[in-house]
Amino acid sequence: MDGAPRRRLVGVVTALVLTISGCLVVVSTAPASADKPKRHHPHHRTVHATATETVHVIVRVTVAQRARQAATVTVERRYRVPGKGHPLGHARVTRSAIAKATARATARAEAHATARARAAGPTRAKAVALARTRARQAARAGARAIARPHAVHDARVEARAKARAAAKKRAAAQARAVATRRAERLARWRAIDIHDPTTWVRYAPLHYTPPPGPKFNNPYAGKKKQRALLRHVIKSIKSSPGYARPIDPKTHRRVGCPGNPKYYPSTIRIAVYSIADGKFAHAIQAANRRCVSVQVLMNSHLTVVTSHSWGRIVRSLGLRKRHSRHPQRSFAHRCSNGCLGTSVLHSKIYLFSHAGRAHDTVITGSSNMTRNAVGVQWNDLYTVNNDKRLYSQFLSMFHRMVPDHMAKGPWEFRDGRYDAVFYPFRRSTRRTDKTMQALRSIRCTGARGGAGIHGHTVLYIAMHAWFSGRGNWLAHEVRHLYDRGCYVRILYSFMSHPTYWTLTRGTGHRMEVRRVLFPGRLGLHAVKYSHMKMFAVSGRIGNNRRDRVVWTGSNNFVDKSLHADEVTLRIRSAWAYRKYVKHWKFMRWRRSSAIWAKFEEPEGGGRAP
Repeated sequence: MDGAPRRRLVGVVTALVLTISGCLVVVSTAPASADKPKRHHPHHRTVHATATETVHVIVRVTVAQRARQAATVTVERRYRVPGKGHPLGHARVTRSAIAKATARATARAEAHATARARAAGPTRAKAVALARTRARQAARAGARAIARPHAVHDARVEARAKARAAAKKRAAAQARAVATRRAERLARWRAIDIHDPTTWVRYAPLHYTPPPGPKFNNPYAGKKKQRALLRHVIKSIKSSPGYARPIDPKTHRRVGCPGNPKYYPSTIRIAVYSIADGKFAHAIQAANRRCVSVQVLMNSHLTVVTSHSWGRIVRSLGLRKRHSRHPQRSFAHRCSNGCLGTSVLHSKIYLFSHAGRAHDTVITGSSNMTRNAVGVQWNDLYTVNNDKRLYSQFLSMFHRMVPDHMAKGPWEFRDGRYDAVFYPFRRSTRRTDKTMQALRSIRCTGARGGAGIHGHTVLYIAMHAWFSGRGNWLAHEVRHLYDRGCYVRILYSFMSHPTYWTLTRGTGHRMEVRRVLFPGRLGLHAVKYSHMKMFAVSGRIGNNRRDRVVWTGSNNFVDKSLHADEVTLRIRSAWAYRKYVKHWKFMRWRRSSAIWAKFEEPEGGGRAP
């Protein structure tokens, strides 16, 4: 034999002899009892060294096999991300990962087995069992450390794949919807007959449905809250459906709007004291261009010169024709000293046949379409949707106002929880005044069901102007309510001192009268005040001991209101009462004063210069 094969054979024989001798030595040196053998000094060379080496050789093979099995089983298990509750699914682990886990587990198991054998000199069975346990633990730990990142990665990849698939599905659905709408639009355009308005396409720039109930602005807040009421009306105008007027193939110009009222896509009717806002005028012009029937009435204190917004509306709608055989689709008209009365047109009425998803919409309150209504005044508007009867009542009053002829009032309408009273009432007296009748229906004691305060009726008033003869008799009636036990809470802007003295002389905690009128730096003109004309009652009204009612509109507590075009809406609603009282308290705490004062009302912004 050559040298190398001979040496290999000698090594194999030697290893075999050593293995057999080691086994014999282990058997011969095993302790007879289960007691722990004594620990030998590390410098002593005894037979235990041979036993340790032999066990190490045997354990190495067993550990490698058990580590591979444990690593493979552990890696294929289902894992969870720390802190999460959802499974990630089976992890796909490569052979290299299993090999790394096995090698790490084997090394740890061998180290533990060797240390255990050297320290205590265990038998072969104990050493093998201990090595297997350590191998399983180490393999499990190593496999988890390697498999978990793979599982998280696979879960993320799977989630991204699902997200991409869902996005593709949504994009495909949107594309189909767009294609469907485009096809329908094209079909509608192809079916258009320029001589038949019923075939024309209807559209509106916005799809705003006016929310029912009260809305308020805040002159002390930012621009958005200051313009809350004007935006409410303007968005309703922009949501009134009109026509996309087709183009005449002969003249290459857009076809004119239909003149027959049955072909009007929608109608807008507005009667207001002042108009001085560019965005409102622009919305009116756009509505008229899309063939909406727009008719606007305004008081005569402003002209096309003093209000550029009114000038734009007049140029767009045209003036009302006094003697016309054909009905006018749209027009603008200034009522001279009121449409029905002999003072002013002071009503604030906004009527929409359609606005968004609502129809037969009535909006009324204290707000004009002016700059003062935005940044100077506290205002309110109350909206009623889908009430055909109330809409018809307000519309009939608008048609009564259009001829601009003096008439006798008042006019009263009832519709469920709503009662509307329209002025003028020039022959009104202290006994027949409608506001006095409303105050006289209040009973100060006997409130039940959570209404009022401690069984007494409570009255909240927010009044813009309160003076003159009518103001005095209304003040005396309010004072009588206090004397009979009512709680009275008043916010005022312009109040005469006799009226203030009547309300506050000799009163206690049940009477509160505060001013919300404040001047500018020079102290001459007011810069903030309330323009609301409302009062709300909770308690006993008539025979109802738990009633909650709100009166709001344009009617001030002054003589002039009896000769003017005014409107008051009575709302029997606990929800509306809570809304108005909440806003009353907000105004009271935002800024008010218990000291009486009077300042001039600012000019411009909707007032005659």
